[in-house]
Amino acid sequence: MQHGSCTVRDVPRTTRRLSRSVVVDLALEIADNQGLPAVSLASVAAAAECKAPSLYNHLDGLDDLLDELALVTTADFASTLCDSVVAKVGEDAIRAYAHAWRTYVIEHGGRYQATLRPVPHRGDEHRAVVEGMTIPAGAILSTLGIPDDRLANAGRALRSGLHGFSQLELTSSIGPSPAESFDVVVDVLLAGLRSLAE
Repeated sequence: MQHGSCTVRDVPRTTRRLSRSVVVDLALEIADNQGLPAVSLASVAAAAECKAPSLYNHLDGLDDLLDELALVTTADFASTLCDSVVAKVGEDAIRAYAHAWRTYVIEHGGRYQATLRPVPHRGDEHRAVVEGMTIPAGAILSTLGIPDDRLANAGRALRSGLHGFSQLELTSSIGPSPAESFDVVVDVLLAGLRSLAE
């Protein structure tokens, strides 16, 4: 196979030649199936059935690939959270947001790990996609009656609680009945959020 002309395994060579988007898709599959640490130029090249140097036709190296994964997964995660609260307000919206968060982590643990990666070299892009997650959180928190000057801290409290539980569950540190425990966590978060509205 010639340098720069590798194709993706199990896909007709004439229909899916390697590109930056295909490289990212392959890396996402690896992250989902094996975890983010398994993503490397070697593993992506193996999935594409080409030599690792061929990937440099489409990206600047592993850091470039991981940065792209962080941006793509954060945008995907934010979209999932936004969709979960459409036409919902108050506690119903918070519960929907929380369960969408947990479901995403359960189903896409590797992608979730990628959302946690800092992207200093593409800060403006990263801030834009992160806003897709924080803006809807602020909107639904305001429907609980939380004053504007408390929304930022309320949002951080909500995200911290959901992230903490999700990380523990992702590493199998919760123990039995995680769904029941998660419902308790959401109840506790809601009680705290309600207190900010008083």
